[in-house]
Amino acid sequence: MDENRTLLPRPVVEPGRGKGERKTGSKGCGGVKKLVTTAIAMAAMLGLALWAVAVDWPLFADYFKGGGQAGVATGRADRLDVSAAAAEAAVKGDKVLIDLFVMSRCPDAVKMEDVLSKVVPAVHSIMDVQLNFIASLDPNATYGAQCKHGDDECRGNIDELCALNHRPDLPSFWRFLQCLNARFDSIGRDPDLSLKCANSAGLDTAAFLACVSQSEGRALFKQSVENALFAGVKTSATLYIDGKPRCVEDGGWRDCPGGYRPNDFIRDICAAYKGAAPRPSICGQYRPLLGF
Repeated sequence: MDENRTLLPRPVVEPGRGKGERKTGSKGCGGVKKLVTTAIAMAAMLGLALWAVAVDWPLFADYFKGGGQAGVATGRADRLDVSAAAAEAAVKGDKVLIDLFVMSRCPDAVKMEDVLSKVVPAVHSIMDVQLNFIASLDPNATYGAQCKHGDDECRGNIDELCALNHRPDLPSFWRFLQCLNARFDSIGRDPDLSLKCANSAGLDTAAFLACVSQSEGRALFKQSVENALFAGVKTSATLYIDGKPRCVEDGGWRDCPGGYRPNDFIRDICAAYKGAAPRPSICGQYRPLLGF
């Protein structure tokens, strides 16, 4: 269903000679040494500038498209302003982040989540998940955003975010999600359903209830919508692996160059994992595709 910026690097300026500086020539060790030292310094500065451009090239592209400084002023904050789950993964520096751009009451999201329910048990120890809900921010709306399928969907989104934020582990969250999806029509409409699913999945129900009923849930929801808007993703369901677009389910699978079956996603998560901890044994069954 339809519904990146650091400050530009300072220019490299060649240091000029002062008025009283003695002109150097090609004769004598002093002159050669100074020329070599200057050349090395300039090469280092140039290398650093080229590195910065290479790392943040998408941000420079945005800068020129957006007319300059207005875009630069906000991008770095947006890039660092991520959800608690994503920040945790970044600090650990060892898990593969799976970004899901979805809507809780979207059948395409349910279809993708069902495929991932066969992935999580196999490689949950090396992956983490971030939910990014597709909606339109609206400070006057009940939940701070307009959801395509109404306020019921906004409530369902908050239920899922609170479950993810208070999960004991990833498989527990996925049990909650599958429990919710099994009664698709009741998502966001039946508070008893979300509580039963939280309880059966082994979540801290007190923390979960506090999250969905207080400001925490709405803050998580607003952040997730901002993440989706920043990424520019408008289609539910879209899957990113380790920051790269990987697959879309939108009335059918598309843009899935590595396939869309559970084993395809397991293979790519295994290939993207660069942590120090051992990989799950199942990873030994797969050879990585180019790009991971």
